[in-house]
Amino acid sequence: MNIKSFDDLDITDPIMFGLVFSNKHIAQPFIEHLLGIKIDHLETPVPEAVLSYDAEHKGVRYDVFARETNENGETIRSFDLEMQMVDTKELPQRARYYQSVDDGVALSKGGFYTNLKDQYIIFLSPKDIFKHGFPVYHFENRAREDSNITLGDRTFKNFYIFNKYEEFENPVVKAYMKYFATRNADSRETETIDDQVSYYKADTLIRNKYMTYEFDLHESKEEGKTEAKLEMVDAMLANPKLTDEDIAV
Repeated sequence: MNIKSFDDLDITDPIMFGLVFSNKHIAQPFIEHLLGIKIDHLETPVPEAVLSYDAEHKGVRYDVFARETNENGETIRSFDLEMQMVDTKELPQRARYYQSVDDGVALSKGGFYTNLKDQYIIFLSPKDIFKHGFPVYHFENRAREDSNITLGDRTFKNFYIFNKYEEFENPVVKAYMKYFATRNADSRETETIDDQVSYYKADTLIRNKYMTYEFDLHESKEEGKTEAKLEMVDAMLANPKLTDEDIAV
């Protein structure tokens, strides 16, 4: 199993993407421009967020998970941001499961279904996995008899094909997509992202920890051990204050 050297990491690597977009001043305008909404209050996004029903069910690991809340701390909308460079041939099914786990966690025992809020699963990918030529695909449940009739279940699954950045009409969104595709920052928003990438790459603590686990990964031969090491890298980068002992296996 290969892992990039620290110096080669960029915004399209899930680890760096999670670190950068865990900053509210980056994630909030990005979500607002992408979805054409105004967010009242975005809770600090969580990189490599893990949600699960319980120990008996498969959990999910979101690249970045965030919630919009009101003045009472109640969730208004939730957002899952996924940087997906490889077509694993199961992204639609994964989006379905991500949605179901978020709903299961959000709805407490005995809660009313009407308590479920708007939920957005957002995939950012270089390739058009649906092969119909659109730069973005917005999915929601509609009636086959009349596509103007929506189910109204408040769930949305969006796939943004950033290699098609030239085809995005919104100039801000186009700049975001161009940055993901080319790493060229030519807008205020993407310059902010690029600066944050540089900030993390200059962080000695994160660099040293990443390089330590990079070496360990190459030394690991057993598949289970390698997977465990990858999880440790995720945990370390999600919380740079963790020590080696905190996440040792």
